[in-house]
Amino acid sequence: MPLVADVVARVWPFFLLVGAGLVMTRLRLLDARQAQGLSAYVYWIGFPALLVHSLSRLGRPGHDLMAGLAAYAVVGLALMAVVVAVGRILGWSKAERAGAAMASGVGNSAFLALPITAAVMGAEAARLAAGVVAVDFVVLSAAGVGLLGWAAGRSIWRSALQAFRNPVVAAALTGVALALLELRLPAPLDRAVGMAAASGSPVGLVALGAALGLRETENDTTPAAGPVVAATLAKLLALPLLTWLAIGLTPAPAAFRAGATLLAAAPTAVNVFIQTRAYGVFARGAARTVALTTAVSLITLALAALLLVPLAHP
Repeated sequence: MPLVADVVARVWPFFLLVGAGLVMTRLRLLDARQAQGLSAYVYWIGFPALLVHSLSRLGRPGHDLMAGLAAYAVVGLALMAVVVAVGRILGWSKAERAGAAMASGVGNSAFLALPITAAVMGAEAARLAAGVVAVDFVVLSAAGVGLLGWAAGRSIWRSALQAFRNPVVAAALTGVALALLELRLPAPLDRAVGMAAASGSPVGLVALGAALGLRETENDTTPAAGPVVAATLAKLLALPLLTWLAIGLTPAPAAFRAGATLLAAAPTAVNVFIQTRAYGVFARGAARTVALTTAVSLITLALAALLLVPLAHP
């Protein structure tokens, strides 16, 4: 089936890059300190450049589209809150609750799901749904970073405010501001940012593979299965289903509803692993969640595409 084959073809390279990082650690070509350096590059340069470069090209959303984006944000925040609450009931640690919540809400929408949306639903659906990337990396990422700060022992309110100083969140805000003001970076700077943007996700995937390949990580222990499985189910099943239902209550176009739901079905973003590693909170658990959701998304994204493509243009 063409749709399934296209989804698999686009997800498969992710495993090659993760595998490269894992093999390099097994061959002792990468140690823990070098893997940390890769993560630092992605945290400070790669992902911020990717977000500024991509989000600055979104354009201004109309009223109906804004309503749909607001619904997506509310669903994502509510789901993260539910994961934290369930984790408390089940006796998870603060780190497990914060990491699982962020992993359940922030998806690989920019680098994986948006290109798939463009390929299977068309350029117009992808253009409408692109605002979901902004919600993922401004609203949901800020909430997730705030939770990580709380899990690291800081005040939850102080952590939430400081989240907007996080380089990834700040870069996302910068990209959105450029789009709303219809401004462009000077050509030489834009080219430099574009070059760094192209490296962000690949280097992040190699760092993820390295984290999976190392036998231990600093300030982290082998995670329990519960938070990883719960985050996987929330991200791949609950978020897309709730997104479809919530956006259906708004006047957003059908193409946006279908595209946003497909983006919601994306696996957990590599950025979640990068952030948890930077904060020393649930890093190995986040790495395993990213790997698991990406593997399962070979099936779930293909099924979502099959169901949603006919609904994008009723």
